[in-house]
Amino acid sequence: MKKLNKVIFLVTTATLLATTPIYLTNNGQVLAEESKAKELAPEWKGKVELAIQKVKERLPYLADFSYSTLNIREKKDGTNRISVILQTSKEKKKPSFEFSLDKQGNPDGFSYYEEFPEEGRPEIEHDKVKSKATDFMKQWYGPDMGGFAYNPNYSHGNEAHFTKLVNGLPYLNINVLLTVNSKGEVISKGSGLYNLGGDDAPALEDLKFADPKEAISKDQAEKAFAKHLKLFYLKQPLEGWNEKTKEYLYGSPTLRYKSEFSEFIDAKTGMEVPPYVGSTKEESTYNPIVRVNPVGKEVTVKTPEEAVAMFAAFGIESKAEKIKEGISEDTKGKEYTHEINKDLEAIIVTEEETGRFMSYGVVDKKKKEREYPEEDPNGKKWITPEESMKLAITALEKYGPKHLKEVMPIGTAEFRQRGAEQGFKFVSVHEGIPVLDDEISIRIDRITGEVIGLHMEDVSWEPLILPDLKKAVSHEQALKEYLKVRPLELQYFTPGADIVSDNPSYQPILVYRTAISLDHEEIDALTGKFTTTGEMHYSPY
Repeated sequence: MKKLNKVIFLVTTATLLATTPIYLTNNGQVLAEESKAKELAPEWKGKVELAIQKVKERLPYLADFSYSTLNIREKKDGTNRISVILQTSKEKKKPSFEFSLDKQGNPDGFSYYEEFPEEGRPEIEHDKVKSKATDFMKQWYGPDMGGFAYNPNYSHGNEAHFTKLVNGLPYLNINVLLTVNSKGEVISKGSGLYNLGGDDAPALEDLKFADPKEAISKDQAEKAFAKHLKLFYLKQPLEGWNEKTKEYLYGSPTLRYKSEFSEFIDAKTGMEVPPYVGSTKEESTYNPIVRVNPVGKEVTVKTPEEAVAMFAAFGIESKAEKIKEGISEDTKGKEYTHEINKDLEAIIVTEEETGRFMSYGVVDKKKKEREYPEEDPNGKKWITPEESMKLAITALEKYGPKHLKEVMPIGTAEFRQRGAEQGFKFVSVHEGIPVLDDEISIRIDRITGEVIGLHMEDVSWEPLILPDLKKAVSHEQALKEYLKVRPLELQYFTPGADIVSDNPSYQPILVYRTAISLDHEEIDALTGKFTTTGEMHYSPY
């Protein structure tokens, strides 16, 4: 029998309750002749009816939603993924409510699409959100809330997070995320956080959870965490947004402490757990400082003829009459563009007033995501990441600020490498401390060794005046304050790297992590207290 990739049919609630069989054809038609259609299993018709009744009982605002649409998708294992869309009538598309059914046919995640969406989703007091969400969890799962517990670490504004408890500890991969509107109505239910892999995830009873007694002590975990609390400078800390001018607000240069690790410590070994997929921490991993020797000559481009010479330095042959001049949308600087072919163009950007060279790059004119081969199809050996680094440093010394003496590569090699392209982000270093927003990005072609991207829009061309490092509180004092406000917590966690791998037997591990707080992320090194502007610079999500 031919499999159904996606089959959709419409039935009213009344139809669902009728005795006439409902049949399903490959093109989505509803027929009453068994010989021409695939019948929806009778037990599933009953489950759909019951699921609709359940959501209406738990969500009074669905009382008038009498029209139903079934959306059926066949999964790889041959079973169906069924979701139900409720509307007040066939003709009126909004408001609408959509929910899915789990493997047993019980209602699962849902979303309510309002006829007149609330502007910016007005917030209500979070205590009210927590109360309404908790009541809903008891209605949905029973008095014990299905073994879930409110998780304050991830709950804020209109959202309330509930995490599954195992052996009395949160298991971060099984969660319920509820959104409550200003009327106190629960309008969405999702999984949130570190999903185990959707329908293909193993059942909770098939997972093995280590005894919490096997974890190292909290003191040992704090010592393991201590080495990840590090100093950094910001030359222009982001502190807010001006709604009137539509511009970001920046503060004075600052010196801060923050946690620089993947967020999880293996509670058995004390070792760092590798960053999970999509973690923002991947981008900010500290690396050894690199000494540089700038050439010391400022490079400028003020005419199409000078742009030709600059393109030639990057291996692009051009002519002055073929170069288009304009203004960069991103930097508002002068832009020189050379068309390489129908798909690619090379662009040079300079400061409009001084002509100082700021960036070079090869971009796709159609703004498509580039595809990167993992190895040379002709078997040619690419240059190594180490060789690529040397080429990047050479370019930095030639075109970067002449006052730079030390830089630090930021990020992990795995994050920077994309097939035949090796990317680097360098930040300046002041008295051995990185200045995280004073950066230069460089991309190297690992086949040719050419620089295919060099961006210096965010680097300072003159030496920075930064807070005195000698006035900073000690690392010990900063650590004490950090862990007082955000203590280490013992939890279970399945790393994202395991979930996305081909290993079907992944298991949860015991981990320590610091309590998350949207208001307490970075410590002002001069006061030894948390700064409330840190969340503008880095979010734990």
